[in-house]
Amino acid sequence: MRQIRQATWQKGRVVGYPTESFYALGVRATDAVAIRRLFRLKHREPNKPVALIAADLAQVKKFFYVSSTELHLMKKYWPGALTMLLKPKKAIAARALGATRIGIRVPAHAGARRLAADAGAPLTATSANISGQPPTKSRRQLKHVFPDIMIVAGRCGRFTKPSTVVERRGHKWHVIRPGSITI
Repeated sequence: MRQIRQATWQKGRVVGYPTESFYALGVRATDAVAIRRLFRLKHREPNKPVALIAADLAQVKKFFYVSSTELHLMKKYWPGALTMLLKPKKAIAARALGATRIGIRVPAHAGARRLAADAGAPLTATSANISGQPPTKSRRQLKHVFPDIMIVAGRCGRFTKPSTVVERRGHKWHVIRPGSITI
């Protein structure tokens, strides 16, 4: 997977990239203007939150508040298909992302992790499709639907289910969306 320079992310470009399941659309989670552009591009409702990916645990801790209990689960399941709803720090454009608690994960796809590292911030990881349409593993299909975005070449992984989404409320974990991982 070729690297994308910081300048691309700083310009707020939408980038299509492969993950362990399907292609995703990414912008820096610190760029509210780029996030709004992404929502318009997908025809996505502004109140429907978008999950993020991070390069590693250090990047998550830099941009999110993490408890020791959450950290324990992160170390057990990351990198992998577990998304955790966390409270973001001020640098994250939470309002533009559509929620006060944001889903974040460190993906199992090494190329996707490198992109987040190159961006210097977590990236959006919404499926690369028009809202309501099926996701794709095809670069050609992605280019057809979104002809003006930059697309990172690479292979999507073999997962066919989305990530499992969990949230800690009080002393209990709640599964918000069942997916690839069983907690």
